[in-house]
Amino acid sequence: MSALRSWSVVAVLLVLSVLASVNRNAIALMVDPIRHALGVGDAQMGLLQGPAFAIFFLLGSLPMGWVVDRFSSKWAIYLGVTGWSLATIACGLAGTFVEMVVARCFVGLCQAILQPAGWTVVARIFPAHRLSLAIGVLSSGAQIGAAGSYLLGGFLLAQAGQWGHVAGLPWLDGLAPWQLVFVVAGLPGLALALLIFIAPSTARRAGGQGASAAHGWLNFVRSRRAFLACHFAGFGLHSAAVFGAAAWVPTYLSRVHGLDVQTVGLILAVAAVPVGMVGVLSTGWFVDRAFARGRRDAHLRHFSRVAASVAMIGGLGFFLAPSLPVSLAIVVLVFGAIQFLQPFSGVSGAVLQIVAPDAYRGRISAAYIMFYNAVGMTLGPSTVAFLSDRIGGPDGLGTALALSYAFFGGCAALVLHLGRRHAVAAIAQAHRESTPITGALSS
Repeated sequence: MSALRSWSVVAVLLVLSVLASVNRNAIALMVDPIRHALGVGDAQMGLLQGPAFAIFFLLGSLPMGWVVDRFSSKWAIYLGVTGWSLATIACGLAGTFVEMVVARCFVGLCQAILQPAGWTVVARIFPAHRLSLAIGVLSSGAQIGAAGSYLLGGFLLAQAGQWGHVAGLPWLDGLAPWQLVFVVAGLPGLALALLIFIAPSTARRAGGQGASAAHGWLNFVRSRRAFLACHFAGFGLHSAAVFGAAAWVPTYLSRVHGLDVQTVGLILAVAAVPVGMVGVLSTGWFVDRAFARGRRDAHLRHFSRVAASVAMIGGLGFFLAPSLPVSLAIVVLVFGAIQFLQPFSGVSGAVLQIVAPDAYRGRISAAYIMFYNAVGMTLGPSTVAFLSDRIGGPDGLGTALALSYAFFGGCAALVLHLGRRHAVAAIAQAHRESTPITGALSS
């Protein structure tokens, strides 16, 4: 398969990842209009933004991983994108709170298919020494989409009254602006989902059925349990630092440094998109290069050092900044450095594709995605909040962020360092058991 076609597939998956993030995050701009239209309070809106999506995304991960292992990844992605696009449109057409909750649940459930299926598709068309960069590009879609959802949502809300006339769909004119945002955000997916069929139809290793398939899966997990435990725990702890900062740094900038919402948004957008993108690409390139030179522990080795660096930079930066001159500039530099260093999905996903045989990649990827999201979403923000309440005072939140970075980053660094030798053994075992069908170990 040519490099042009391979990267074209990555480009399609990136577009779908951006689209997923836009569909997921657009609701954040429309809390008050939706609340007034449906006659609900902030608690119900919190349910729509968080649990209605997140619970079904997490619960759907493992079943979707099984679907990826048993059926065509291309069709799984197509149906998933079509499903969440229709569910997003249904959010715009919802007339009651219950209807909106059901629609958001389906958005989460259908989006659970994209990451494990996308990683599996990429693992079949790229060699092992290029996987970190390729999967890292896919993972950057969430960052691009999160920033894009605010820009696109704001534009759509401002121009909502003209969409029915421009699109030649007069029925759109009868919808409220917040409803139009959902409809217009959901419509592109119905067409863009078809692009996934440019991916090649690749033969795959049979995974078996029934009891034999389950037995083989359990044998795989058991034989790599040391590597999987270190990988899941290490990157899960790292994600707790990432999620904790994502939840509380905006509040820190406004509460401690007195910045307005627009300025905070600009700082975070610049740090998350350009700086984060450069970090994703450079990290993937560096790790792939090291792996190609024969460093079989390159993935865990690199992030054991990254996690230690994040622990030190974040811990010292947020702890010392209030007492230093030009403290806001220091905080911005610290946050930018962390954004450059910390993107981990590409590297962590790549090594799983290398270790796992094709028959189990969907499930092992889905299990990992579910684990690190659950750990990050629950431990990260709640730990910062707990520490901030206990410390108190004007600098309490900054100190809490510093301690969170130091603790989670330090623990992640230690676990990933201990997992390096297990990664080498797991990759060697995968190489011994590989067949020509399995693309991730070919050169």
